[in-house]
Amino acid sequence: MKRRAFLERTPLVAALAVLTPSMLMAAWNEKDFQKVPLENAFQNVLGTKELVKTDKITIAAPPVAADSSAVPVEVSSSIKGDHLYLFVEKNLTPLVFSCALHAGALPSVALNIKMKESSLLYGVVREGGKCYVASVHVDVSAQAC
Repeated sequence: MKRRAFLERTPLVAALAVLTPSMLMAAWNEKDFQKVPLENAFQNVLGTKELVKTDKITIAAPPVAADSSAVPVEVSSSIKGDHLYLFVEKNLTPLVFSCALHAGALPSVALNIKMKESSLLYGVVREGGKCYVASVHVDVSAQAC
């Protein structure tokens, strides 16, 4: 690239570098991440407290987590839903993961989560207007600072 062409493009590149990070950031949904009890979190996020228990959602997590700051969790489902959620019952903000699904995708996700203390994990798949849930209990042996 020639020096003149480089210098002509420098202001444009600098402007994009300044604007792009704010454009790429996701909007913070304060309503979903409030410090509320689990039932209120279900109501805030899902719009209902009525969940249908199912065995079509699988949550793979260790029965005992050695470190509460990085608990490995895998959630998968044979329900073709439009949204996948993961809640931790005793966290200050129960919703820890939310993902929109497109074109009737079968959800499957693996992630590490933080847990405040030993509690139930709830995997929720929303299909149309119904919310399906499965849960598993994880004991935390050492809490992270």
